[in-house]
Amino acid sequence: MHRTINDLLAADHPFCLIQKQDSDDILLLTGSPHRCRTLAEIPRKRGATAGGRVYDTISIVPFCQIREKGCTTRDEGEEILTIEVAEQHRLSLADLPGLAAGTGIRMAEAIRYNTTAGEYADIIARVIEEEIGNGEGANFVIPRNAAGRIEGFSTAAAVAIFSSLAARDFGTYWKFLLVHPDRIFVGSTPERHLEVERGRVRMNPISGTFRKHDGHRFRARLKEELLAFIHDRKEINELFMVVDEEMKMMARMCGKGGAIIGPLLKEMSRLIHTEYLLSGESDKDILELFAESMFAATVVGSPVENACSIIARYSRHSRRYYGSALLLVGRDQDGCDYLDSPITIRTAEIERDGTLRFSVGATLVKDSVPAEEVRETEAKAAALLAGILGEDGRPAAVPLLPRLANDDDVIEGLLRRNEDLSHFWFFRQGRRRAQPCCGPGLTLIHNGDDFVYMLRHLLESLGMRTAVIPWDRYDISRDTAEITLVGPGPGNPNDRESDKIRRNMAITAEILRRKRPALFVCLGHQLLCRSLGMPVAKLGTPLQGSQVEIDLFGDREKVGFYNTFIPSCQGAATGIEVSRFAGTDQVVAIRGSHFTGFQFHPESILTRNGGGILQREIARLAAGLFGLDFSGPVSLGYDMAHPNDLPGGIIP
Repeated sequence: MHRTINDLLAADHPFCLIQKQDSDDILLLTGSPHRCRTLAEIPRKRGATAGGRVYDTISIVPFCQIREKGCTTRDEGEEILTIEVAEQHRLSLADLPGLAAGTGIRMAEAIRYNTTAGEYADIIARVIEEEIGNGEGANFVIPRNAAGRIEGFSTAAAVAIFSSLAARDFGTYWKFLLVHPDRIFVGSTPERHLEVERGRVRMNPISGTFRKHDGHRFRARLKEELLAFIHDRKEINELFMVVDEEMKMMARMCGKGGAIIGPLLKEMSRLIHTEYLLSGESDKDILELFAESMFAATVVGSPVENACSIIARYSRHSRRYYGSALLLVGRDQDGCDYLDSPITIRTAEIERDGTLRFSVGATLVKDSVPAEEVRETEAKAAALLAGILGEDGRPAAVPLLPRLANDDDVIEGLLRRNEDLSHFWFFRQGRRRAQPCCGPGLTLIHNGDDFVYMLRHLLESLGMRTAVIPWDRYDISRDTAEITLVGPGPGNPNDRESDKIRRNMAITAEILRRKRPALFVCLGHQLLCRSLGMPVAKLGTPLQGSQVEIDLFGDREKVGFYNTFIPSCQGAATGIEVSRFAGTDQVVAIRGSHFTGFQFHPESILTRNGGGILQREIARLAAGLFGLDFSGPVSLGYDMAHPNDLPGGIIP
């Protein structure tokens, strides 16, 4: 080893320490510092290595980098902080100084939040009522920023914090220490954001929190409370929503298909989370994939683009480096690029004078209780500070889940979560896809929700040609596809001041005037119904992230809803077939000779038979208007006769 930690401390040299997934060894990277304003400025190297994987750069990316994706964000000048790697080494825990003594860190200035508990509760209530309650999205993460100052802080103290985390914490994806010339980052982050290796792309959405306590030393109590958590509908729906949101990214990034694996349980020293593994294949450049993945729905919200606008509206300051990502880039012996990127939560940013900053947040959904969400942020802050200060006074935790590893009730409870989900997304669609161009072409109008890319992926797996066009660039006179799809998106369908709503109403009116074959999904469905003279009103309780069994034109289907508004229709409609929620006038689907509207999302993982539903309606439109025969069997991307297509990790 060319350098020791003590050498680096003495020279005050930039370096990074990484312990990945509780590995027995620790990666040490040293090199020269860089500051970048764009991802393209991060130094890149190409070509084969002398042998094995070589790491070229390690960076921490600020949340404001999402501006490169066209999203609204508060930008206070934060930069990408990069170390261009000159040397890499493997250490053991014993090589780290300060391991036995604990951190010995003290606060010179107490932690102060930028919002009081009452102010944060008010923000939560407003987000639920004014944003989720007006159709702006399904969930949002509004952070609480905190700051204080550490007494006598030094790089050696930062190493001691990392050493303590490496020794005491477990179950996280990365424990890390990044030392840059003017600031230091240290954390223990639970979640893989993005990993790319030889074209294989992985994301790892986590949601749902089970808090461990002393009573769980009794196996019976642990099992009882864990099963209650596994079956808790709110926790289940939160996870499904973030999976749907990250599947939008995967569908955009991975044209070769992929699969969902899980649900799985992830245990850490204080908490147990539920998670899924999303795995796909792509031939895109790793930094292009990273740019498209900014940032994890679990710490932003959905849809991501609109969530960024909501975060900027309700936050007084920039997010700095909270809820973004670290970015480790390298190559292997064949010159194939490698990327590993955890999200930056449970992470502290420390300046050289000891000024400490961190942020905590809670996922706000339609049924969030403000006081409980405030307590969740305080619990997360306490856990982070205990890790930094080393003052929780408790012995190192031991894993609990091994005691239930083979428990039939736990295994069954997890698997039952998948019973009513879309089978399509749990199989590798790239293995047995339909022949290309065997069906009609569709133009998909993008209305600000990347669900449109899941629709595209599903339609292409059915053998159709597709093109995605933003709503403000769509021109019906230049649309040469056989069918137009007016896609989902956030917003109030009755908002006459919205350019997007006005433009989509004009598009819909022209589609109806020309009798052009068309599909309308969610927001599109609401605008279709408005154009047909039906009122569209706000629901008493939003259906964001809800699965409901409906009568869909005579068939029973379990489908996923992400709506706050819904059309209504009393009695029969001449020449139009209408499906309603049972016992109500609320229209969940509508169809005429040349159009179909769905209030639900056929592409969502919450819609069990989304591929079949889309295939039926497109076959009907194609047969009725073009005389085309598209009613034969079409592969949905998996074949139950070929067990090798099954995702091997479904069973926890």
